[in-house]
Amino acid sequence: MQIISLAKSRKGRFLINIPLIFFTIFFAFLSTGVSLAETRPLVKGQYLPNLSFKDSLPKEEQTYLGLTAGKKFSLKDIRCSVIIIEVFNTYCTSCPRNIPVLKEVFSRTETDPKFKEKIKIIGIAAGNTREEILAYKKTHSISYPILSDLNFTLHKALGNPRVPYTMLIKKNRQGKSKIIYTHQGIIDSPEPLLEIVGKHLN
Repeated sequence: MQIISLAKSRKGRFLINIPLIFFTIFFAFLSTGVSLAETRPLVKGQYLPNLSFKDSLPKEEQTYLGLTAGKKFSLKDIRCSVIIIEVFNTYCTSCPRNIPVLKEVFSRTETDPKFKEKIKIIGIAAGNTREEILAYKKTHSISYPILSDLNFTLHKALGNPRVPYTMLIKKNRQGKSKIIYTHQGIIDSPEPLLEIVGKHLN
């Protein structure tokens, strides 16, 4: 009886862990480039579609992005000249290595008058729930907004990039968003991002 009970217990634990095993393997593919589908991420010179977000952001993040009250908003609604977008997943093992660089960029763009109000940073968490995002932000002490892309809708619109994938977007007077820089993988320093951004400010 004890052996049967132990076998059932082990089987139960295995069944419970099946979703975790699946997502671990899936996001390993996503971050290492072994893709489940052909990928052609958007690159420099291309225009982004007007991505829409459904996140209910806290007031301080709405203020940071220059948004009015309401749950749904798009890239056009974000008030700035340049947007830095970091596409990642909370289960990606290499993605956290970009966080210190992005936090430094966030700090400097919020304190330097040359950058303030002109540059905004957002994260897009491909495949993650709002709860996973909040836990991730707390663990890594992240202040910039991170938006949920649970069903990979935004990730697909960006060309299914491997994560982490960093994009710099320049907004023109018509509200269109042109890609001025992309980088797949780890960013070593905030300086290249700030240098590129500085060249594209209005």
